[in-house]
Amino acid sequence: MSKKLIELDRNDRLYFEALMEFMNETWQDDLRKRLKVAQKFGLDLTDEDVLQLLAPTAPSDRSLTNNSVDLPVSEKQSALADNGSVSAAPSQTVTKIYGEKWHVIQNRLLNAISDLSLNERRLIMLLSPIVRKQVSNNPHSRVFNAYVSDFTKEYGIRSKKYYGEFEKIADSILEKVFYFWEDYKNSKVKVGVNWVSECRYLQAEGALEIKLDDRVIEMLTLFDENNSFTKFQRQMIVNLGGYGLILFELIASCMHQQHKQKAYTIEYLREKLSCVDRYLVLADFKRYVIDKAIDDIEANTPYRISYTQKKKGRVISEIVFSFEDASEKALKDAKSKNKGLERDPNTADMFTNYTDKQLARAVHSKKFMADYNGLVSAQNSANQSSGAWISHMVEWVKKDPKRFTKRPMQEYLDDEQAPRF
Repeated sequence: MSKKLIELDRNDRLYFEALMEFMNETWQDDLRKRLKVAQKFGLDLTDEDVLQLLAPTAPSDRSLTNNSVDLPVSEKQSALADNGSVSAAPSQTVTKIYGEKWHVIQNRLLNAISDLSLNERRLIMLLSPIVRKQVSNNPHSRVFNAYVSDFTKEYGIRSKKYYGEFEKIADSILEKVFYFWEDYKNSKVKVGVNWVSECRYLQAEGALEIKLDDRVIEMLTLFDENNSFTKFQRQMIVNLGGYGLILFELIASCMHQQHKQKAYTIEYLREKLSCVDRYLVLADFKRYVIDKAIDDIEANTPYRISYTQKKKGRVISEIVFSFEDASEKALKDAKSKNKGLERDPNTADMFTNYTDKQLARAVHSKKFMADYNGLVSAQNSANQSSGAWISHMVEWVKKDPKRFTKRPMQEYLDDEQAPRF
């Protein structure tokens, strides 16, 4: 009996999604191969979530910022017909819709200036996949529900006080506006938009009923070559604080660049981080805002960030950030090592006290993958195969064992092995 994507266990679902990402880069035009993979998982080819993942997009550059491409249904219909599945009118198109694990946002909105609190910002991220899915089913949707239970689960919050906190968010976010710049009559103009048009707290349901402005919905759902956007796994940022979250988004939007550097003016950073009237001494701004955000990001994500300063005359006018994804770098370093100089794999590593063979088994256990798959983005080459994952994670564990402390390593060794990619 065929299964819907949501019915797969968590690891199998992650494997299937990662395989589709990899196949999108390798065989983006070969739907039959993609269908065969789906059938091996026993998936229902009429399931909407499966169809969204089967729809190929243009090959990416392994960045977190991508452009989606429409696939004519007539082409998909032909491929699916071979398997006796669904059909659709040839004039329709199927656009890639990102799954619930992704936060996807237009760069206009990402770079906009706003003074959202941490909980308000978290609410927008919680809404991101809700809005995409609902609008894909009904383009006229304007009202969306966000539940307290989903919010606390997403961000690991145990306090029961958040039922009252949601009511406060409903009151405060109505007053919040974001500002962005757009072309208007051959010039750039600053545009202000309310985050929400209406917001009410439904006490009996433990939910916020939120009506969004058309511009907000557009920036959360329209991703194409004319509307550049950034996407990253929501799980990567659930533990970040306010400053860390904002800086992470800015860096994530540039992570695809070959030369991983980005300069921001002090003025823009102060506005973006809501510090126009706080930490007026630059040294304090760097210490309590920029450095704090970087420490937060490096403690909770694989991003590594440093910065330098640029002066305009005698005044520091810009901060230039340099950054990298340590998980990608670790994999490249492992591949470039001279095998003749490598340590005997049967000798226990001095930092972990386990051999390479033992570590390989541990990192490919179901518990390990459930605990740490969020550290590696779906585009990372570690997700190409089980071998790539094992090589990548073994090197990372040996290099930075303090990052992998959710359970004793022996518990992963004793756990059942995950299925092969």
